Amino acid sequence: MDQEPTFHIDLPGYTVRRLKPDDAVILQRVFDRCPDYAEIVEGEGSSSAAAEELFESLPPGGSFSNKLVAGIFNRVGEIGGVLEVMKHYPEENIWWIGLLLLDPGMRNQGVGRNLLEAFMEYAHGNGGKAVMLGVVEDNRSAYRFWSQNGFDLVRKTEPRLFGMKNQPVYLMQRKIE
Repeated sequence: MDQEPTFHIDLPGYTVRRLKPDDAVILQRVFDRCPDYAEIVEGEGSSSAAAEELFESLPPGGSFSNKLVAGIFNRVGEIGGVLEVMKHYPEENIWWIGLLLLDPGMRNQGVGRNLLEAFMEYAHGNGGKAVMLGVVEDNRSAYRFWSQNGFDLVRKTEPRLFGMKNQPVYLMQRKIE
């Protein structure tokens, strides 16, 4: 994505900015403070290279030019979360959320919901017709969050291996109106 994100979170003191691979050290702090996520998804703690891997990974058929990694910064300028998205994936005018991860101290305060709504407006303004994502079966709190924020179950996949865990993925979608 050539342009910097033009959305902002509608919460006083919080900001969103595009992250680049040079920001991996900063982003790694989020993964280090969120071992619960890696445990739920992969059955083991966060990798010390999780941030680098996020910048380097693409889904099949994805393009780095359509990838956006945005950091969420708190009132004192510390990174507290990440939103990773892919434009035109898995098809034209669909945006794919690969990851929305918030520091435990930022959860349940409306940050995720506000960030999501700001992102949905941004995607809509850039031709998005829908947003899709996948939630592993064991991540019940994430499934609840996405469901409460307008995402509907499209289908459940066959189990697949994530780290040390084999589990199905719930594919979800929300149309942009």
